[in-house]
Amino acid sequence: MIRRASEALRATPDAWRMWWQVVLLGVLMVGAYGLVLYSFGVLIGPVHDETGWSIGWLSFAFTLSFLIVGLGAAVAGWLLDRVGGRPVMLSSLAIGSVLLMVNASAESLPVFIITWGVGGGILGAGLFYNVTMALTTRLFPENRVRAFAVLTFVGGFASVIYFPLSGFLVDLLDWRDALRIMVGLLALTVLPAALLIPGGAASKVAATAPATTIAAVRGFLSLPGWALMEPVIQRTGVRGATMTAYAMMVVGTVVLLGGGGLAWILLFAIISGLAFGAITPLHGLYAAEVFGERRIGTLMGVQSLIVSLLSAAGPVVLGLTVDAMGNYDVAILLTVILFAMGFVMLATRPKLSDAEAAAEVVEELDPDPAPAS
Repeated sequence: MIRRASEALRATPDAWRMWWQVVLLGVLMVGAYGLVLYSFGVLIGPVHDETGWSIGWLSFAFTLSFLIVGLGAAVAGWLLDRVGGRPVMLSSLAIGSVLLMVNASAESLPVFIITWGVGGGILGAGLFYNVTMALTTRLFPENRVRAFAVLTFVGGFASVIYFPLSGFLVDLLDWRDALRIMVGLLALTVLPAALLIPGGAASKVAATAPATTIAAVRGFLSLPGWALMEPVIQRTGVRGATMTAYAMMVVGTVVLLGGGGLAWILLFAIISGLAFGAITPLHGLYAAEVFGERRIGTLMGVQSLIVSLLSAAGPVVLGLTVDAMGNYDVAILLTVILFAMGFVMLATRPKLSDAEAAAEVVEELDPDPAPAS
């Protein structure tokens, strides 16, 4: 046992030299996702209690941020391919942090909605997976699967850390000071990656207590999903692994129709947590496989735009169905149908012929061939 521990300690510096860049990107993800996505759900109650602003309008700030994440991701991806990751990450951090600091002092509902929507949207556009996965794709062309596993494993601690952290801060302080502290923590998690990781431009040659507890448990349970991702990919390929994750999300979501008791919700957290831990990195790996390296920043930005637009529509559809039906059954069924559609689309996507695959390789190696004479 002592010998194994000694060998592990000797191996640690080598592992750090190999993976430090992707670890820093994962830490960045903890801060960005933790603040923009997870903390809002904890803050909304204290904001409502202090200001009296309606939950509906406060939720619209979150919806607006998702819309701007999508629109901004397309721009951030385009810039990433041309100027690299550092300008994108630093500018997103600076502008988004200033706006959220203004949000923490907001005395009117419109100011709150605009500053959170735009500030959170800019942070998401420049610091979410559409940027960090594109950088990881270029930094680790030979070890991409393992690099994505490291990135999303570290980033997966966002919910595990930020649900209880934001809850602790709003219990200890008012929501305004809690938000200011979390903006400061965001800078501490983003700056190491933004300042120390070089490059990232495209290469021209291809190469509530119960609720927050369950949410944190679901986030924690997503960690084994990242650990299992690599062996599943080795057996089934990226597309097969993605189909498996979607099938698990279908099953996990159907479980919610079991009556809504705590046992069913925990079962949902276990099944969907395992799958959700793998879906995000699998999206990035599948995009890298389909898009290639040269334009991955731009194309993942467009992909993030589509995802964000649909994600922004989710709360609206949920609210309409709940108001109309008096329960969540229709919303759950719609979610199941969408995951099932994703599974079917993956299963039926035709494979490239040998000629088409060869043409894509040529395009990657020589994107601007000379015209035939």
